[in-house]
Amino acid sequence: MSRRHPENAGDGTYLGIDVGTSATKAAVIAADGTVLARARVPHPAARGMRPGRVSPAAWRDSVIAAVRELSSHTAGVSGIGLDTHCPTALLLDAKGEPLTDGVTWDHPGLAEPTEQLISALRPADRQLLGNHLMAATAMGAAHRLMRNIEPEITDKATTFGFVGTWLGQWLTGERAIDPTQASYSGLMASTDGSCEWLHEVLIRLEIPSEQLPPVRPSLSVLGELLPDAAETLSLRTGIPVLVGSGDTPAASYALGTAPGGRPLLIMGTTHVVSNALDRPDPRALALQRVDVRPGRWLINGVINGGDALADGAERLGYGRGDVAVEALVSTAFRAEARDMAHAPVFIPHTRPERGPLWFAEPRTALLGVISDTALPAAARGVVEGVLFADRMIMESCVGAEQRTLYACGAFGFEPELPQLLADTLDRDVLVVDESHLPAIGAAAMCAEVLGGRVIAPPAARRVTPRPQWREAVAARWQQYRHAWSAVTSTPPPSTLDEITATPPSPILTRSAQQ
Repeated sequence: MSRRHPENAGDGTYLGIDVGTSATKAAVIAADGTVLARARVPHPAARGMRPGRVSPAAWRDSVIAAVRELSSHTAGVSGIGLDTHCPTALLLDAKGEPLTDGVTWDHPGLAEPTEQLISALRPADRQLLGNHLMAATAMGAAHRLMRNIEPEITDKATTFGFVGTWLGQWLTGERAIDPTQASYSGLMASTDGSCEWLHEVLIRLEIPSEQLPPVRPSLSVLGELLPDAAETLSLRTGIPVLVGSGDTPAASYALGTAPGGRPLLIMGTTHVVSNALDRPDPRALALQRVDVRPGRWLINGVINGGDALADGAERLGYGRGDVAVEALVSTAFRAEARDMAHAPVFIPHTRPERGPLWFAEPRTALLGVISDTALPAAARGVVEGVLFADRMIMESCVGAEQRTLYACGAFGFEPELPQLLADTLDRDVLVVDESHLPAIGAAAMCAEVLGGRVIAPPAARRVTPRPQWREAVAARWQQYRHAWSAVTSTPPPSTLDEITATPPSPILTRSAQQ
C-alpha cells in the first residue's frame, strides 16, 4: 500500500484537496507535516440547482481557484491527495465528464428506489454491508432514480460513481472509488474486508457492473496528473495523485485515529463523532464505513448541532446567526452550578438526523423555562442540551475507556465552548485549531504512500472538565435522558461497550454467502 512512486517523491511538498459540501479547501504541507499554505473557496452555486441535485461545474471552479491561490507554494509539489464529501452520485462519460447534475442523498425522489434496493438485499448481503440502510448509506439507489428520470443519459454513461470518482478521473484519466465512499453505496461488501461489489445485487437491481468504477485502496496511487489538468491548476504534469477518501475519514487519518485511541468530534453545521474499530459493529446502529487503513472500520454518529445552537439562541431571544450563538454561549459560560437544578432542558433535534438516532423528522422542545430563571442558567440549559445530544451519540460510538477525544470545528466562541464541552461530556477534550483538517489528512496520505512518512497529528490543546461542575452535570445528565426519552418517544441509544458483552458475530465470507 505504501509504495513509493517517482524518484525523490518524498523530498518535496504535498498538496491536499478537500471538496466539501459548501467549499473546496486546499493545503500544502512539507515532508515533515508543516503546513505551508491554506486556501478556501466556497461553491454556493453547487447547491443552487433543483432539490437534491448538485452542479459539479461549481466544484471544478472552486478546486481550480483554491489550487491556483496556492500557486506560490506548489512548484515543488510531489504528490496530490484527495478527499471529498459523501454521498453524492454522478454519471460520467468515458473522459470523466459529468453527463448531468449529481444526485444527493436527500433527493426527494430517492425514497422509492432506496426501498427497492433494500428489498433486493438478502440477509447475507445485509451482513456484508454492515450498515444501517437508508438513502445516505444506500446511494446505489440513485442509479435507478437517474434511470427513471434521465434514461438516455443513464444508458450513455460509462461510470456511475461518487464525487471522488469524478475528481480523480478529471485529474488522472483513471476511474476508481475508494472503500470509505463505496461503503455508502449499499452495493459493496464491507464487513468481510473484501471491499468488492455485490455482483448478484447489481444483477437484481439491473445496474450494469461495467458502470461501477474499481474499488481501490485509499492509500494507493490512482495515476499521474494529466497535462490539461496540470495546466488548468498551474501544476507540473505527471505528479502522482492518490485515490484518497471521504472527508471525515481524511480528518480522522490526519489525527492518527486508531481502534481504542482518541475519537474525533467535528463541530460545524452538523456535529459528527468518528471512531475507529478493529472489527465491524454488528448492530448497524451508527453510520459505518471501511477506514482508510485496511482491516479497520469507522463508525460515525451525527446530529444537527450547529443548527440546534442557532435555534436555541433564537428561542431565548438572542436573534439569528453566528453573533446570536456567540452571545448564547458567552452567557451560558457565566452560569453557576448551584443555579442549574431548575434550568430548562433543551431537546435539540431541529431537523431529520442520521445515525445513531435516525430521526426522520424534527424532535425539538424547550422544557421548563420560567420567568424567574436566571438568564445564564437558561442559556446554559440550551447549550447543554446540544452538547448532551453530542454525548449521547458519542457514548453509542465510543468506549467508556476512551476518556480523551479530539474536537475541531466551530470553536470561534473561545474559551467558553471548549470548556462547556469538556464539562458536559465529562471527558478531556483535545482542541485542534486547524481549519483544513481533511485537506491536511489528504496531503499527509501522500507523505505515507510516496515518502514512507507518517505525519504526526496537528498540535492540540487540552481542556479538562471543571471539578466544581461534575456533580451538577451528573444530575442534569440523568434529567436530560429522562426528558429526551419523553420528547422523542425513544429510549436512549445503547452504548458501544455493549458490543463487548457478547461474542463477535462470525465474519461472513463471500463463499459462505453463496
